[in-house]
Amino acid sequence: MFITAGGWKSALIDIDRATEFVGDDVDQYSELVDLGAEYENVMVLVPTITSATVGLCLQRDAAIATIPLPLHRLDDDATGSFLDATTAAVTSLFTIFKVGAAQYLRVKCGANQAADRQFYVRGC
Repeated sequence: MFITAGGWKSALIDIDRATEFVGDDVDQYSELVDLGAEYENVMVLVPTITSATVGLCLQRDAAIATIPLPLHRLDDDATGSFLDATTAAVTSLFTIFKVGAAQYLRVKCGANQAADRQFYVRGC
């Protein structure tokens, strides 16, 4: 069964933007993205970046000041959880995160970016 994917949305890490929420690190978090609907999965186009893991932080609403929370997944035997992220990357790639019905999110790099980074995301 094919589920219609959403359109591509910008998720810019703008290292010069103003802080938007408590704990914001503008060198690591993207702008807030509204996928337009709740999706089970999110595909991310990762550009060439300063070496870092890449993950998603989710929000329950569209408020800029809401603190985004990291996406964790239960391990196979459900005894704990782990951060859902790519391995450290430097080159362009696509990756898919299972988010379980999310609409609002930010891309989060595990290390400061040396310059602005243009990510693209889409619900699928």
